[in-house]
Amino acid sequence: MDPELIKHFAHELHWHLPEEMQQEAIDWLVAYTPRDQLALVFPPYGKSYWQNSVKVVAKIGYPANVAAFPRMVELFQDINWPGAEEAVQYFQTLEKAIVVPYLEAGGKQAIAEKDEQWLWFLYAVCERLRIERMDFQDGTVFEAMEEIYTRDT
Repeated sequence: MDPELIKHFAHELHWHLPEEMQQEAIDWLVAYTPRDQLALVFPPYGKSYWQNSVKVVAKIGYPANVAAFPRMVELFQDINWPGAEEAVQYFQTLEKAIVVPYLEAGGKQAIAEKDEQWLWFLYAVCERLRIERMDFQDGTVFEAMEEIYTRDT
């Protein structure tokens, strides 16, 4: 599949476009996006696409959609971003063991980037998903998130 074609339809996920066009883009992306290229449904040039991007990922369903999970975790850099709430809601439908490795990887990236806001929001997401330190392979990642959250609340 031509990545440019995927990007074209991802561009049509913009929330200001007619709803019919958005829905057609969602349907096309669900049907034709190769599962290993799902990250392409999250255009990097604007937040106004991401809510529909999460809809695409959710419609594809687990396990075919795991290639998009790192992008969904990136939405937690600010839980107020479009699509972040829908990503949390989708992750709530999955078992902890499926979601934790992606949250842990996001936590490691946030630590490396010294992104305390992302760590704060990742901890808040873990609380909503009832994920605890013992669920993480590397508990120090969870502890770093918890420390920031506790300090700033």
